[in-house]
Amino acid sequence: MRLTESCLFNSKGEFMKNLFEINDRILAAADRAMAMCRDQFEEIERVKEYNQQKMLKAFQENHVSESMFAGSTGYGYDDRGRDTLDKIYASVFDAEDALARQHFMSGTHTLTVALFGVLRPGDELLCVTGTPYDTLQPVIGITPCSGSLADFGVTYSEVALLPDGTLDWDGIKKAVAEKRPRMVYIQRSKGYTRRPSLRNAQIKAVCDIVRPLSPDTIIMLDNCYGEFTEYTSPMSCGVDLMAGSMIKNAGGGIAPTGGYIAGKSELIAQCAYRLSSPGTGRELGCTLGTLREMYLGAYHAPVATAEAVKTAVFASALFETLGYEVEPSYQTPRGDIIDVITFGTPEKLCAFCRGIQSGSPIDSFVTPQPSPMPGYDSEVIMAAGAFTLGSSIEISADGPLREPYAVYLQGGLSFATAKISVMLAAQEVENSN
Repeated sequence: MRLTESCLFNSKGEFMKNLFEINDRILAAADRAMAMCRDQFEEIERVKEYNQQKMLKAFQENHVSESMFAGSTGYGYDDRGRDTLDKIYASVFDAEDALARQHFMSGTHTLTVALFGVLRPGDELLCVTGTPYDTLQPVIGITPCSGSLADFGVTYSEVALLPDGTLDWDGIKKAVAEKRPRMVYIQRSKGYTRRPSLRNAQIKAVCDIVRPLSPDTIIMLDNCYGEFTEYTSPMSCGVDLMAGSMIKNAGGGIAPTGGYIAGKSELIAQCAYRLSSPGTGRELGCTLGTLREMYLGAYHAPVATAEAVKTAVFASALFETLGYEVEPSYQTPRGDIIDVITFGTPEKLCAFCRGIQSGSPIDSFVTPQPSPMPGYDSEVIMAAGAFTLGSSIEISADGPLREPYAVYLQGGLSFATAKISVMLAAQEVENSN
């Protein structure tokens, strides 16, 4: 039996019961959106197939076996499964080395370990993508906080984005030439802004500017939300160090926690000393029976990412059809899984999140409410009926209650179900009118 895009008929044209309360206007708009997305979906499938083959090759070349899933206790010395997982992530990301560990508590924690691992008192950190994401600002010291990089004598500067949200190439050249900073920092995704997320071509262009002007500068990338969205890896574009979360793309919706840092061997060694302690580094850290899920998450990551990208493309097409401003357009090639829909009012923003929550597999009966969140300067509303708490690769939506009242949609482990969630969100927004 094959369901049509409106989920009302089988392949024989026989009427099927519509299981969700979605009106004819939204169903028709969804049909149009699916037709609009056909070419984009075909390209997403090609990217997925390539990255899945790359992942399979990494498993085979590193001789992954059942015995590696057993895990370890105590100090975790000689944990073959842990150490081999590091090698797999290094391989698929085209890096010299990697740390792929459940010991990282979040994407922000993973980035913090990388920053504190390689920066020293007197160093300067230059961010070339404007002000970093909200939760990283206390880490750097942009927002004063005890224990920040600023407390340890690391200075910070940034190159503001142009008014249209794109990179200021002349400003980057000028800042790098004048400062010759210890680190140039790139944030791939938009955070709570509406700027375009970066693709690998733009990341390479930044690297090509920095390298001849300041050869000793470390180029670091916050790669959250961007893994497996393109054929190439940022490491092959000139990045020295990059980090991300395993409850986003890199863990495939199966890893229960964790993060990764990938890059040059000497930098990974420094990060390992920060993760555990100087001298012990990567040799320390038991896995406590989590490795089977970590491996399975890695293996499924390209597929999960493709489903999430499809969801984002469909959401853009649907809400463009319904007359809303979206970023990026459904036709725009993607560098991450995030979709931004601007509603202009807090009522519609909250309605969208209620709709996403109602279409989630977990806690679908819960009504999300705006509330204060640590690290954010305004109330935030979040919808996430996820199997793993906070997992952005599963269907989720969130946004700060501040102008222009935009929602940030991520994920969809299964496009078939994520599509329903997006349609329910559209219905809820329409009902709020």
